[in-house]
Amino acid sequence: MRRIAAALVGLCLMGTACAGRPVWGLPVQEVSRETLADIAPAGRLPGAAKPTAYRVKLDIDPRQARFSGAVEIDIALENAATGLWIHGDDLDIAAVTATAGGETVPATWTEVLDTGVAWVGFPKRLTARAVTLSIAYSAPFDQNLAGLFRIDAGGNAYALAKSESIQARRFLPGFDEPGMKAVFDIEITVPEGMHAIANTPEIGREAVRPGYETIRFARTRPLSTYLLSTAVGTFDRVPRAPIPPSRVRDTPIPLTGYTRAGKGSELDFALSMTPAMVIAFEEMLGQPYPYEKLDIIAAPDWPSGATELAAAITYREARILRGPNAGPAFVRGLKEIHAHEIAHMWFGNLVTPPWWDDLWLKEGFATWSEPVILSALEPDAGHDMTAVATGLTAMALDSLAGARAVAEPVARNEDIRNAYDAITYSKGQAIISMVDQALGPDVFRPALGRYIAAFEDRSADNADFFASISKETKVSHAGDIFRSFVTQSGVPLIEAEITCPLGAPRLTLTQSRYRPLGSTIDAARTWTLPVCVAWRDGANQGETCTLMRSAQAVVDVRGAICPDLIIPNARGAGYYRFDLSPARWAELTTALRGLTEAEALVTVDSAQAAFEAGRLPAAQLRDVLKAAADHPSGSVGISMLRSYEKLLALLVGSPAEGRLKASAGASLSSLRAEAESDEELRARLAVFEASALEDERVIADLETQLNGLMAGTGNLSSDLYRAALGASFATADAARFDAILAARERLDDAPFSQAVYDTMGRVKSPALAEKVRRLMMNGSLGPQASYAIAFSLMNNPETREETWAALKSDFPAFLAVIPSQQRRNTPRLVRSFCDPAIIPEIEALFAVQGPEAAGHERALAETSESLRLCAAQRAATREDMENAF
Repeated sequence: MRRIAAALVGLCLMGTACAGRPVWGLPVQEVSRETLADIAPAGRLPGAAKPTAYRVKLDIDPRQARFSGAVEIDIALENAATGLWIHGDDLDIAAVTATAGGETVPATWTEVLDTGVAWVGFPKRLTARAVTLSIAYSAPFDQNLAGLFRIDAGGNAYALAKSESIQARRFLPGFDEPGMKAVFDIEITVPEGMHAIANTPEIGREAVRPGYETIRFARTRPLSTYLLSTAVGTFDRVPRAPIPPSRVRDTPIPLTGYTRAGKGSELDFALSMTPAMVIAFEEMLGQPYPYEKLDIIAAPDWPSGATELAAAITYREARILRGPNAGPAFVRGLKEIHAHEIAHMWFGNLVTPPWWDDLWLKEGFATWSEPVILSALEPDAGHDMTAVATGLTAMALDSLAGARAVAEPVARNEDIRNAYDAITYSKGQAIISMVDQALGPDVFRPALGRYIAAFEDRSADNADFFASISKETKVSHAGDIFRSFVTQSGVPLIEAEITCPLGAPRLTLTQSRYRPLGSTIDAARTWTLPVCVAWRDGANQGETCTLMRSAQAVVDVRGAICPDLIIPNARGAGYYRFDLSPARWAELTTALRGLTEAEALVTVDSAQAAFEAGRLPAAQLRDVLKAAADHPSGSVGISMLRSYEKLLALLVGSPAEGRLKASAGASLSSLRAEAESDEELRARLAVFEASALEDERVIADLETQLNGLMAGTGNLSSDLYRAALGASFATADAARFDAILAARERLDDAPFSQAVYDTMGRVKSPALAEKVRRLMMNGSLGPQASYAIAFSLMNNPETREETWAALKSDFPAFLAVIPSQQRRNTPRLVRSFCDPAIIPEIEALFAVQGPEAAGHERALAETSESLRLCAAQRAATREDMENAF
């Protein structure tokens, strides 16, 4: 066992003051790794040591198995110390020295926790307030898309760094926390002819040994380690004209794209929209783009859709490359993810949450920015409805009793990635949108810019933001609304009723926490909640708003005699669901076709939620869905399709399943007419008819289009890839299966490949199912593919049991071939069972395998609750649904 130089003397080890002279004082005793493990910080470091500057040298050849590096870190110490806590994960440390007061001494390195928490021990007590650590190290490239990993694609090798959240420590020793910002000077030695990309522009290069050169980059602004970019390989470099100056920025910004060899032209679309997006953000916030250049990198593979590495945004190519078959939904998604990542240059990069508790301050605002910026650039493209729909998607997760708050304490490194979910992204977006509309964009958005300016190059936490937004908007309750929604979980439920006594009509609003059937939720919860109710009184109409601070509010409805219609979420602006009396639901259903698009969307969602809570009979929900089918908006039609998909899942195996499909099919005539002029809706409708209704006519048409694509004689919209491939795999024999895999390689189309992985598990032949399971387990198609294939197999009733048995029999092998950051999510594989009887099995599995899937506890708890709710809902509503359909 290795021993290290460290002192376990009183509080010195914890970083409190220890007097002594000269700079390096008396020698200190050694302490074992086990002793250190008892006091090692499981989450945030103590904060007694903070970096101010890094000088980094990396030697990277993607063709090799390993890389090496050396780093000097200037550190400010609060107190005298015998060592310090730092991060470094599975690095082979060759040497560590510490320099202070002109004297350099050897230091020791011990990785104490599996999460990369390490102790650097000094041989003598250091009394100075500054020290420089010098560390030489090497490590293998990661095989599971984490840290600094390598990829072979198209006969070329690439190395890329995935730094977020705590993966920078896999390739760079340092202080791997978002609040520990510092400047970086970076040099990267690479094979001649390969590109190297970092966060700042190249400022020099020189040959250092035969076949290799060292590239030096400009010093960065203060950055968090999770924003560090390192990419090396034979990229296609796609130069573009600089982003021109704007109203708030005097200098142009160099803009460059990078893709794997041969894919450069497919990045043109994203690059072409980048200048307008950057300038739109600058105009909205009144703050200039904060970096010296902007690189857009399409990685051959990437563990998430994209990451906002500062000035070097990196995407999985399936999300950012626009190929010849890109459908409108794909293009919309491309625009959204690009706006999201550019937003991060301000929200997260320039102003950073100090710790992962407050992740929403970057991810919620980046998600909110997507429709805001796209609506500014394309005001008639329906991006504002995407904002409403995005908020609604968070409500399913937020309806669990165990749902976490948007800002919930993260005590362990293992739990950090659990904050990357719909609560942070979609609920965060919906809360911000609600306040934006309540205060008005002219008030709220400039205030955001002043908040950014106040904290640039620094960190800001929840308390900082709440105080700042109240101050900058001059609306004292702005921070109260945010605090109310950010610090407690759950979806508010508003029950609304209007009475008309003598005098003005009165609106009675009651708030509680939404609770679905079978839930253990305590409904007695309230929020500081802005509520606006639209009403109609014959030809007269209006809106009544109030700020609720308690369980009930009674408001006079001015300007009306006695409204015959109320819409309890006017403009779809609020993050809440609503419920009405049966008579009021009937009135709203009759009027649904004439509601605004946003109001119709929230009405369909609230009706579905009321049914799932046992508050609305299936027959009345049926009527709402039929009315939604006649709404002129395609987005409302799509929300109706989602509701039908949920209902069909509840009726699997029931005699009413066929009747429900027939009822859904009969509701589609208006939607089909609307789809004639809406390509995106047309594709979504075809997906529903092929996948949910199993319409043979639609399936045959998709098969024909797929055959043309595979033969090189026709086109198939990427929006239809999954539907066409799913239907084809479901009837495939061995020859057809192999033909699809061969087409995947030949087409070299990332969205097509992803669709193959997502649908491969639809096969029905036992022999093919076994072949798919082998592909899943051997990892030959890549980490992302293995993970997607597992869900595809588990979502197929005909392959689910055998796949679950295979996973249980060799779960460590499965974990070894999927992306490292997805291991925590593997309990979700069993959600498709809709049967709580499976819970003991998965609990037993993770009782043994849990340490290899760090942070799995939340996914396991959410999955267990979802299984119970699914079964409870199926049991409670089946008879009602069978009678209604």
